[in-house]
Amino acid sequence: MKQQPPLSPPVLVTQADELARLLAQLQTHPIIAVDTESNSLYAYHEQVCLLQFSTPETDFLVDPLADLDLAPLGSIFADPATEKVFHAAEYDVMCLRRDFGWDFANLFDTMWAARVLGWPHAGLGNILREHFGVHMDKRWQRHNWGQRPLSPEALAYARLDTHYLLPLRHIMYAELERQGRLQEAREFFEAVAQSQPAFKHFDPDRDLWRVKGVWDLAPEDRAVLRELLIWRDAEARRRNRPPFKIVTDQALVALARARPHTPDEITRVNGLNPLHQR
Repeated sequence: MKQQPPLSPPVLVTQADELARLLAQLQTHPIIAVDTESNSLYAYHEQVCLLQFSTPETDFLVDPLADLDLAPLGSIFADPATEKVFHAAEYDVMCLRRDFGWDFANLFDTMWAARVLGWPHAGLGNILREHFGVHMDKRWQRHNWGQRPLSPEALAYARLDTHYLLPLRHIMYAELERQGRLQEAREFFEAVAQSQPAFKHFDPDRDLWRVKGVWDLAPEDRAVLRELLIWRDAEARRRNRPPFKIVTDQALVALARARPHTPDEITRVNGLNPLHQR
């Protein structure tokens, strides 16, 4: 596989005039690549923290946390004349619809295309390595995209999520046509475009039964676990952190079973690290 040429720097969009120029450029292309980055591992209410766009000439990184009115971008996503190429689009569509209320038409999902084609791998990292010799650093998949400023390394990783999607789409499109499976793939793409956001709503009487190990508890221990879940949710909201970053389900089950009454007893509960104990 031939070595890929060096990439030109991506264009970071943080100002209204930069966004206007981006929109004008996107409107001239019948096919664009799109991706998003969110902070689901770091916030109670996750949000889209970065939007990536690629055209054949340029990679753009749009900062939704800057003082920008992103509403005009909605016309691009809803325009059936512009094909939007994503990889694993369902999560992106759900997040963008949740945060901005946008509608979606004419998507091409390279993950679903890989599945329809019967490729051995559907993950973007594997596909880029096999077809373009590009190696993506997996540690960025758990990066806190809500942090500012974004480092040059983070921006360099983010642009890789869309930079190769357009040539990849052309490879897949030709192969789908050759196999006579283009319409089958399009049915998956259309279903993904209708994905609806799942808004987070804490309900202790429902969420209690989703905790692994709850069925092994005695009824009185389950009652304790329910109260612990209520406390954890309130603490997660207060600190704007995911509940599992406050205390894990496993630790809550251990607490419910042990029911410590003193700080010293808490230190003897299995599964609690010093941070949880404090």
